[in-house]
Amino acid sequence: MNIGKGIRYGAVLLAAGLAACSSPSGTTNPTMVTPPPREDGGGDPAQACGQVGVYALKDARQGQVGTVRVWNTQTTLFVRLEAQGSWQLTASQVNAALAAGGSNWWAFPAQAQHDPYVGQFTYAFALGDFPATSGTDLYIAAHAFLSTPTYGFAEGWSEGKYVKFTVQPCEKAPPPPGKDIVVFNDINPFDNTGMANPNNVLMVKNLVNYTTSGPRNAGTKVLFDRGRNSTCGADYYSGCSDARLATMRSVIQGEGFTIEELNSTQGSITNLAPEVKVVFLWNPRQTFTNAEINVFKQFASEGGRLVFVGEWQGYYDAITLENDFLGKMGAVMTNTGQAVDCGYVTLPQASLRPHQITQGMTNVTIACSSVLVPGPNDYPLYYDSTNTKVLSAVATIDPTPLPLDYVAPAQLKTQAVLLEPGLNPNSSTGR
Repeated sequence: MNIGKGIRYGAVLLAAGLAACSSPSGTTNPTMVTPPPREDGGGDPAQACGQVGVYALKDARQGQVGTVRVWNTQTTLFVRLEAQGSWQLTASQVNAALAAGGSNWWAFPAQAQHDPYVGQFTYAFALGDFPATSGTDLYIAAHAFLSTPTYGFAEGWSEGKYVKFTVQPCEKAPPPPGKDIVVFNDINPFDNTGMANPNNVLMVKNLVNYTTSGPRNAGTKVLFDRGRNSTCGADYYSGCSDARLATMRSVIQGEGFTIEELNSTQGSITNLAPEVKVVFLWNPRQTFTNAEINVFKQFASEGGRLVFVGEWQGYYDAITLENDFLGKMGAVMTNTGQAVDCGYVTLPQASLRPHQITQGMTNVTIACSSVLVPGPNDYPLYYDSTNTKVLSAVATIDPTPLPLDYVAPAQLKTQAVLLEPGLNPNSSTGR
């Protein structure tokens, strides 16, 4: 029998039955997790929060015959048994608990028979079932029977039978909303196609509806700046035209906000009316002066939110301007220009990170977003389809005014970005 969906649910049902029974010696295991864990064949140590625990799987006579790898994400504890050399797993059993004990492997709540034999097998426990949070010590016991093609036999235990693993903290807590700059290196989440996804609609509502300290909290206006020779200006044929942003505009207005056009030119931003709560900067291509930067800093200190909408290199040729602007505002993140997930793509919930802006969302639709490299104080909002590259992030603005004669340090020249062949530089979607 293949190890697939059948063994997956079979293992869980078997575990549920064993959890209700006594061991052969008549002693129940008091530390079993209830309900039993699931075996989902998934989990990736590369996505672990903090450190991954690595322990030897040892046989009393053969020595080390494999490895037990333990890690956690925000919601799940993973335990992976890995055979080494010519050894393969024929059966495995795992227990995880808040205290060590109950070493009768036949009563462990997570069990599977491996037919055919496998090189590794992963179990997943919901942290909420313990319950366990960051800093909680968990005791993991992993047991397995192993065999080799030459009929070698081993019975492996995790070191000392129970090993202690401390649940690792995940990404730092997101900053409070407002007084921030939010970066999307993609206009398409906001066009009519992207906004056909109810999750994108919710994201826009969250962008303009937030509670913060300061007078801007009561603001009733949202500014669109599609001036500064924007790549996606307000004209009919651009990616940021009123027609293509019609759904987004309707959503914002439906939340009780008035949308006004800023259409700035270099040096023209001298103040922002007290009713303004959010400012969208769409693909600007004229540098912001230090005096304009200070207007934005004052705006943020009063609770305002800036939304910078950049793009990928090839469609948007002002990435240096964007990175200079972000640095002056206090964000360390940089736009690399690299384009990923071109053509319309709906990213899964796993790509999202918890934040006021993503609250309630289960996915998000994008198209050809550029990759961001966040700094230590920048907070990712969502990653690409591989869950490895940051596509949107938020940073708290440094309100300290810049000297009007301030000159930013020269940026290091970035290496040329290799773009996917066939991308259309005249389209924000790359297609």
